[in-house]
Amino acid sequence: MRKAGNKAGINDEDLIIALEPEAASLYCMRQLCEPKSENFTAFKPRSKYMLVDAGGGTVDIIVHEVQDDGTLRELHKANGGDWGGTSVDVSFMRFLASILGDDVLHEFTSDEKGDTLTLMNDFEFKKRKICSKDINQGKKQDTNQDTKYVIIRIPASLKELYCKKHPSKANKKEFMLSTPSGQQVKWFRDKMIFEEKLIKCLFDDSCKKIIDHMHQLFELSSLRDVSSILLVGGFAESPVLQEAIIGAFQHKKVIIPEDAGLAVLKGAVLYGHKPNTITERVSRHTYGVSTNRPFDRTIHPQSKKVVYNGIEKCKDCFDIHVRMDASLKIGQLQEKRAYTVCEPDQTEITFPIFCSKIKEPTFTTEPGCHNLGKLTLAMPDISKGMDRGANVYMTFGGTEIKVTAVDEHDPNKTVSATIDFLG
Repeated sequence: MRKAGNKAGINDEDLIIALEPEAASLYCMRQLCEPKSENFTAFKPRSKYMLVDAGGGTVDIIVHEVQDDGTLRELHKANGGDWGGTSVDVSFMRFLASILGDDVLHEFTSDEKGDTLTLMNDFEFKKRKICSKDINQGKKQDTNQDTKYVIIRIPASLKELYCKKHPSKANKKEFMLSTPSGQQVKWFRDKMIFEEKLIKCLFDDSCKKIIDHMHQLFELSSLRDVSSILLVGGFAESPVLQEAIIGAFQHKKVIIPEDAGLAVLKGAVLYGHKPNTITERVSRHTYGVSTNRPFDRTIHPQSKKVVYNGIEKCKDCFDIHVRMDASLKIGQLQEKRAYTVCEPDQTEITFPIFCSKIKEPTFTTEPGCHNLGKLTLAMPDISKGMDRGANVYMTFGGTEIKVTAVDEHDPNKTVSATIDFLG
């Protein structure tokens, strides 16, 4: 993100990176913290709330506690999954494939990109209106008077492809299609008419995964007293998702702010003006430096053995600076770690920076480890031989980490780098 900003002509000192759910949290706080608001209690000092940012691709969740001075403290590391609104779109396309045929839909989506986009735009509009009063729905004329329908416009190119595969349908203004479960879908001219319950079923998988994950979070001892849920993001505008969450957490206060789909955008502006509103975060990963340690043949694999200056070392060791789930106060220096040169004539020392998805990684080559960058500190004076090294420390500021290396013999010789704080 920072590289993209630099390419766009934005200097580092003019760029602040905001985490999406945090930005949304600030927007909600600004919108709902008026004393006269019925939701004011959600933002009283020492109150705790869960924010669910249900976007198109992902659902991101954070939990905040309001401090006495109005700032926010994170109670649980940012988390979530790919259960956003586009997962419903995928379910819709699979459903169409099941009634039209995989070959028809594949050819349509491959050759008719514009029409595919038009179809999905219409579905997106209807997706947000299901269960609301203004949905484009009708009444069944011959049997069940209470059946509701969802009408979706179908591009002419899709009907042409279908009729090419099924010539008997070519001259018919309307015909019925059968779903795998035996239900009927009417195709009338340029419209498909679905029973509303068929479209609602497309939400089931996404809603279940979101709610199950929220239940797991509320079972944690540190989150059991969270009393409010804030629902934001484009997918949060879906009445189906709203009703599912309200129904699943009837003992919680579920708050859906005005312009929920714009909460991240508007909150990012607020964060830019007051980036210090978030004063404490929970580390989503373990952070550290790749280093060499004395080789111990009883615990270290032979493949990791290297020899420096006649001494056996174990390479790629993950030296932990910050562990996953640790609470990090913004701007607070973490514990310094000392590192030494490996050779007496070494003229620089390099510190590869890593993060890991596990709490106690042993080696930086393990699955889940990711290289974030490196620091290189010049040490041209080799007169002290092996008696040279540097102290390295990390500072978590805002949404980024500043890693600094200081020459142990000359504190004026330093090198720093800023890397993304991945939650």
